[in-house]
Amino acid sequence: MSLLTNTFLVCVLCVALYNAHDFQLGATTNATLGYQETVKLSSVPLTQRIKNVFYNSNNTKIIRGIVATDLQKTKAEPSITAGGIGFSFVNVRLKGEKGKALYYLVQVFV
Repeated sequence: MSLLTNTFLVCVLCVALYNAHDFQLGATTNATLGYQETVKLSSVPLTQRIKNVFYNSNNTKIIRGIVATDLQKTKAEPSITAGGIGFSFVNVRLKGEKGKALYYLVQVFV
């Protein structure tokens, strides 16, 4: 194989390994960070780890953006189950892989 083919193959493998499920909704530019939480749950064999992150603004600030960053690069699935962009509250549900740890940074911008 040529050097170019080997380099291309290594690049493709690196991209395939970096398969994190980061989540971004809305705009984070020109918005202030209203809430931040780091979720770190250890792994339990044959069990999916699930964590709900709640945010509720007492002074009715409207949410402009939500970012959930997978710090461990797993195939965990973040989702919004209540509220979100345009509301003053949000519930972010983090559902990890079976048998894997859950390590996320959740940020809410208002």
